[in-house]
Amino acid sequence: MAKPSFFIQIIFVIICIVAAAIAMRCEDNVGNNGLYGWDDTKKMLRDIDDIKNAIGSINLSKHTAKDLPMFDIRVDSLPYKCQTHGPYSSCAEITACTERSGYYYIRIPQYNNESFLVECDAHTEGGDWTVIQRREDGSTDFYRTWAEYKVGFGEVDGEFFIGMDKLFALTNYQGPQELLILMVNGTNEAKGYAKYDSFRIANEVEKYKLIRTGQYTGTAGDSLKGHIGAKFSTKDQDNDVHAEGNCAVLYMGAWWYTKCHSSNLNGHYGDKSYAKGVDWYSFTGHHNSLVYAKMMLRRKRG
Repeated sequence: MAKPSFFIQIIFVIICIVAAAIAMRCEDNVGNNGLYGWDDTKKMLRDIDDIKNAIGSINLSKHTAKDLPMFDIRVDSLPYKCQTHGPYSSCAEITACTERSGYYYIRIPQYNNESFLVECDAHTEGGDWTVIQRREDGSTDFYRTWAEYKVGFGEVDGEFFIGMDKLFALTNYQGPQELLILMVNGTNEAKGYAKYDSFRIANEVEKYKLIRTGQYTGTAGDSLKGHIGAKFSTKDQDNDVHAEGNCAVLYMGAWWYTKCHSSNLNGHYGDKSYAKGVDWYSFTGHHNSLVYAKMMLRRKRG
């Protein structure tokens, strides 16, 4: 959970000090005559006004939503009709009730008894999607270690990666999964997509190997099929079959590299040097970088 920002801590300290002072006066008055006098009541009201003024004097414009705790800005409350159900195990279950996109907690018992936060897309191509990765502005570093990719990182309402353990759970414990990748080309802002009807990865023991992708449809071309059977690699764990170095280091990312790649969606944002950017070769080539990419999963339909 994100650490509360400095201005929230200031407000908390002010409230605690004033509350303590009020409590002490109340105790003194009750002890003396059993009544709370009018003068004390007026003083309490002035104290409350002081709190309001203190809060109002803080320049909130200097703070972005990222400064606030996660539970304040990203978790959507469930409608009353949905609160009696659950815990929910997928976005499909949640959005069937809420009928809207949002940020919700799901729990996959076979993976872990603890819930985790996801973004649910209820609208794209009929909805039910769980967002597992997003690149949009380069604000989050994706050149990370194996341990970081294992658990996930970033902000679920911005740039983030859900984590390989959760990705394994989603693709193994909830039936066959469709993968949808939405992308925008950095050269001409053309939009494209790639959809696969049976995406699945292995567990950590097998280095999160890409087991299958299924049949491809889309407008961006198939730049993932060539990675089937490849193990996942990061800058500190070389699991590719390239004899001349670690592809994750050579191309500044983390992916199911072979010798090395035709896609690199966790690559270096905005980098147009050869194959180091957020690449989807059939759509961007190796001298360009996507300005936007979003990966989503849902249970296979039909």
